[in-house]
Amino acid sequence: MGVLTNAYISTLLVISGAYEVLISPIIGTIIFIGVYVLLKRGLLQSKPAFFITAYTVLIEVIVHTHFLGWDCGFYYFMFLLPMVFLINPVWKLLAIVLFNGSMAASAVLIWYFYHNSSGVYQSIGIQNDYINFFNATGTAGIVLVIMIYYSRTIYKKEEALIQANDELGIQNKKISAQHKNSQILIKEIHHRVKNNLQIISSLMSLQSRKVESDEIAAVLNESRQRVEAIALIHQKLYQEDKINRVDFKSYLEEFMNSQHMMTTHLQCSLESEEVTLNLDIAVPLGLIISELITNSVKHGFKGIENPEIRITLLSDADGFELIVKDNGIGLPTNFDLNNEDSLGTEIITALTEQISAEITYQNKNGAEFKILFQDIPVEL
Repeated sequence: MGVLTNAYISTLLVISGAYEVLISPIIGTIIFIGVYVLLKRGLLQSKPAFFITAYTVLIEVIVHTHFLGWDCGFYYFMFLLPMVFLINPVWKLLAIVLFNGSMAASAVLIWYFYHNSSGVYQSIGIQNDYINFFNATGTAGIVLVIMIYYSRTIYKKEEALIQANDELGIQNKKISAQHKNSQILIKEIHHRVKNNLQIISSLMSLQSRKVESDEIAAVLNESRQRVEAIALIHQKLYQEDKINRVDFKSYLEEFMNSQHMMTTHLQCSLESEEVTLNLDIAVPLGLIISELITNSVKHGFKGIENPEIRITLLSDADGFELIVKDNGIGLPTNFDLNNEDSLGTEIITALTEQISAEITYQNKNGAEFKILFQDIPVEL
């Protein structure tokens, strides 16, 4: 558009006999072509390109007004610049103020110096009228072309955006369907794992009834309880919407109910917030709780008429605090969790380290174990 406008101005200059002024549109054309080439090659950004061409137009307006006079109406072309500038919505407020301020100031200065001047090349009134008419018509034509161009550009962008949104909607439906299928598949896997673990538990229970050794039967029963603790986790996973997080409060409630059913004289109580834990934390933590309760039932209630186990799970800014407490005879005087010759204590120690938890214990009207942990899975 700039090249065509300069070709038109060159024609007016030739008609007016202002041959010496032809250098202005020629230089302007070279600048426009150079900017276009740099833009196409990616060597110049669009914003610097606009400023270069805009101020080139401004200089041309000043030169042409100086030589041909105010009445020829070359200042009309200045009105194109703010319009083109404001059509682009990405300008910052400071750039808008500075650019349009410079255009307004330039317009005032050109009017001040040249509104009473007929220019270096004196031309007859009819010729000035023709040039003024052509400049006004040309400016209006350029405005029309710019509006059509931007209208078509916006229309194409809207079409492309609608098409992209439609394609995105189709892709989202596909992804949603795939995600739903994946969730169903993972839930089915958890369901099958839980069923298989229950089969293993049942086999251990049958085997424990057939062995003659009480010690072996006890080992099988303890192992069965560990398997059932894991099976309960998988059961919660396929029952909930979240496939990799466990409603741990609900898990503890069912776990405590199962303990009470196995040992009817054992009173179980729970105090817990609504807590969901990552699967990689929930499984080890469930096993730790199972081992602590098994140890309490096995060693802590000798001579206790009303055995009770209480679990408390609370959260704070640093993570979670789990307390497993019984009202039994308490821990031995020299009890050391890390040095006890017991599979249960070895499991507790190993799983505590696995989830980067901190475990402490004391005698407080019975044995009390406190575990501090965070819901952050640790990569093994």
